[in-house]
Amino acid sequence: MKFGFIGMGNMGRLLVTALVRAGALEPGEVLIWSRTAEKRDRVAAALPGVQAAFGGRDLARRADVIFLCVKPRETAAVLEEIGPYITGDHLLVIINNTLTLAQMEARTPARVAKVIPSVVHTVGCGASLLAFGRRCTHTDRALLVRLMQAVSRPYVLPEEAVRTASDLTSCGPAFLSLVFQALTEAARERAPGLSREAAAAMVRETARATCELMEQMGYAFEDVIDRVSTPGGVTAAGIEVLRARLAGLWDEVLAATAAHEAEKRAQLEL
Repeated sequence: MKFGFIGMGNMGRLLVTALVRAGALEPGEVLIWSRTAEKRDRVAAALPGVQAAFGGRDLARRADVIFLCVKPRETAAVLEEIGPYITGDHLLVIINNTLTLAQMEARTPARVAKVIPSVVHTVGCGASLLAFGRRCTHTDRALLVRLMQAVSRPYVLPEEAVRTASDLTSCGPAFLSLVFQALTEAARERAPGLSREAAAAMVRETARATCELMEQMGYAFEDVIDRVSTPGGVTAAGIEVLRARLAGLWDEVLAATAAHEAEKRAQLEL
């Protein structure tokens, strides 16, 4: 079986690199294509044995599974190129939320699935999201779950849930990093003798250890809060401020991402 990846931008390069380095795909099984020669040459050089196709059409003729890793606005041009070579024997995988399974099924006879990866798959962890179109088989489902298990913890969801879930998994690393950065800088303001490097390391270690604590002990978020925040204590004072400031904040964040994606989808022409 051959696996083709069209588009070697940040996410396409990340996904193919993670899957090959994790051993989920053998280099000889992988075909890549990008209109930018530098991008495809960089990936081919980093992953010996991975083959660069001669174009989108060549890749579509040779691959059984095709990951479409281009920007949504570039999708129509790619489909125009590879469309005549796509059949019902292909499994076509899209990796963004702007495109819907129904849109892609209307434009191609392929079996269509959606995989939403995350930057943290670079280190072989994090959560990935999967949704399957109506033509997908049990074999398709098992194949994509197996692949993503090599680099993440996959969650199979109905497509309508993927938008919000991707804020937790794909956008989440940026959201959490901004929160961690703000905590780091606030601590430095109050304690000038604390270096930025030391403060950032403390926040990272605390975040990592908290997640590990919950995994090992089976704690929920509330359990950790209760164990650290004793009534009348220092942590409780901080929690009171956070609860007041966070009320409605994350709902606004999720609403903003949903509105932005809806706008992009409305402008998209396939």
